[in-house]
Amino acid sequence: MSQKNAIALVNRRYLRIKVFQGLYTYMRTENPDAVKVERDIFESINRLFDLYLYLVNLIMQVEVAASEIIDENRKKNLPSREDLNPNMRFVENKVFSILKDNVQLQQLLERANVSWTEEHDDVRRIFKAFKEDEFYELYMIREDNDLQIDKQLIVKIFSEYLAVNDVVHHALEEQNIYWQDDLPIAALTVIKTIQNLPKFDATNTTVLADLYKVKAEDQLFVKELLHKTIQNAEEYGEMISSKAKNWETERIALLDLILMSMAITELEHFPSVPVKVTLNEYIELAKAYSTPKSKMFINGVLDKLVVELKESGRINKAGRGLVE
Repeated sequence: MSQKNAIALVNRRYLRIKVFQGLYTYMRTENPDAVKVERDIFESINRLFDLYLYLVNLIMQVEVAASEIIDENRKKNLPSREDLNPNMRFVENKVFSILKDNVQLQQLLERANVSWTEEHDDVRRIFKAFKEDEFYELYMIREDNDLQIDKQLIVKIFSEYLAVNDVVHHALEEQNIYWQDDLPIAALTVIKTIQNLPKFDATNTTVLADLYKVKAEDQLFVKELLHKTIQNAEEYGEMISSKAKNWETERIALLDLILMSMAITELEHFPSVPVKVTLNEYIELAKAYSTPKSKMFINGVLDKLVVELKESGRINKAGRGLVE
C-alpha cells in the first residue's frame, strides 16, 4: 500500500506499547530470546491491520442485513405499501457503495478471509436497534443526496452501536485475544477512513489506511527501542535505583523499571525525539499500565536522570525545536 496515504493505523505511542509488552515478556522469560520477541512484536502489529479490516467489513455487513430485511418484507404474505415501496436511502448510502466497489478492499478482505457471517443475526439486531435512533429517522426523511451526511450516519452507527457492542467484542476476541487492547486505535482509524472517503469514483483508488505512516522509520524505531533497552538494562537499572530514594532495583515494580528504562533509551539514543515528548509519553503509559502511584514515582526519577544525563553529555538532541 502507498505510504502517501494520509491515514495510518500505527503511531509512536502504539509502537511504544508494543515494545513495552515485548520487554515485559522478555524480562519474565527464562532464557529469553530478543529476536523472537522482536518477531512477535511485529506479528502483533501486523495483526492490527486484520482487525481494521474486520471493522470495515462489519460496516459493510450492516448494509447486507438491511437489504435482507427489505427483501423479506417484500415477500410477506400480506406486505404493506411501505413493504412494497421501501425507503432505500439507508442501503443506498454512498459509503456502502464506495466500500463495496473498491477493488483493493475486496482483494484484502478475500485474502484475509474476513467474514461476519456467523454473527449476521447479531448484526441484524444491531441495525434494528439503530433504526429506533432519532438520527436514523431524521436521515431517512432527508431529501438531499450529500456524501457528508452519509458519512455522518455511518460514523454514528459504527461508533455508537457497532464498535461498543459486546457481541462484536466477543467475536473479535475469538479471532485474537489481544484485539481488545487494539480496538480503540483500530476503531478510530476506521472513523477517519470513513470521513476521508472521496467524492470521486474510488473503485481503483486506495481508500484504506496504511499500517505504518513511514514503514522503514517506524520499524527501525521499534527495533532500536527494544534492543537498546535490553542491551543497557543492567546499567539503566542501576541509574534508576540511584535516583529512587530508599529503593533497591529489586524492589522497584518491574513495569515501572521497564518504562523508565525505555525512557532512558529514548533520551540517550533517539536524537530526533524531544525530551519533553519522551517524558510525557512514559508518564501516560505509566497511568495506563502501572500502579496509581507510578506516575509520580516515574516522573520524579526521570526528572533527576534528565539533569544528570544532560550534565554528562549523554543527551544530544538534533534538529529544529529539539535543542534545549
